[in-house]
Amino acid sequence: MFSRILRAAMALAIVATAVACSNSGDSKAFTLRIGATSVTGTPAGSLGWGDRQGILAEKLKAAGVDKIEYSFFQSGSDVVSALVAGAVDVAAVGDNPALRARSRDPKVVILSLDSINGDNQLVGAKGGPTDIRGLIGKTITAPQGTIRDRTARQLIDAAGLTGQIQVRDVPTPESIAGLSSGQIDATIVSGASAVELQEKGFPIIDSLARHGFGSTGANIALSSFTEAHPGFRDAWQDAVTAVNRNIAENFDDYLHWVADTDGTKFEYVQKSTRVEEFNTEPFPEAGIDQLEAAYNFLNADGSFDNEYSVRDWVGAKS
Repeated sequence: MFSRILRAAMALAIVATAVACSNSGDSKAFTLRIGATSVTGTPAGSLGWGDRQGILAEKLKAAGVDKIEYSFFQSGSDVVSALVAGAVDVAAVGDNPALRARSRDPKVVILSLDSINGDNQLVGAKGGPTDIRGLIGKTITAPQGTIRDRTARQLIDAAGLTGQIQVRDVPTPESIAGLSSGQIDATIVSGASAVELQEKGFPIIDSLARHGFGSTGANIALSSFTEAHPGFRDAWQDAVTAVNRNIAENFDDYLHWVADTDGTKFEYVQKSTRVEEFNTEPFPEAGIDQLEAAYNFLNADGSFDNEYSVRDWVGAKS
């Protein structure tokens, strides 16, 4: 996803003016406010790459964007709260917070998917269970309302252990610290963080990919914003897909940049990142299927206030 986390993030809400695009002369030029998660207080993942390469600035000129500001938060659910409060215009989040936001408010518009085929890992404490059944009567931690929360509950469900393993709302930094001290039984992480923990001897108990599940990154806005800027959705989709094409064409450079930016080892990023994650269509069929599968699980789990059609939401022709 645009804001995919490669390491556990400290809570932050930093607003930084990151891009000053050249003014196209459009009298309706405006500052775009993007909400995301970040480990460094700067745009991360593909969002950061698009910012660094100037692709976002160039592509969003067509919609009248002459400056971009970023607000960073600890979790995707926090980003959605900022969107609903009017503090940001676009929220770059995981599938769980995006889907839940739409269930609460039909005025939440999905602009694009920015990543597909994502994976999340269930990591246990050293010397603890290496099979999910070993967690019966124990606890998995994950920030509530996030893609990691969905992962925890979906893996429990896949094992037929619903109600036998508790999912507790704990931020990722505290979860990793608790895992290291033995105070936490297991937690959900992804990307380079999972590889690093495995290298340190923490067992990977399970993952979405082992069950054929996937995760997506979604970019959402409110209809009041897209109605005020009618060309924005198309320009955003053009920007997202252009960034992802550039990543695919410069994949090693991208991986090195991520490792340097996030302060982790290149090998960890390389092992945990696949070029297939970077969709070059706004709504590829595989991504829609993954988003719909996440919806179906969350809906059956009772996570939604209201039901809706994912395919109608993304505008897919079925």
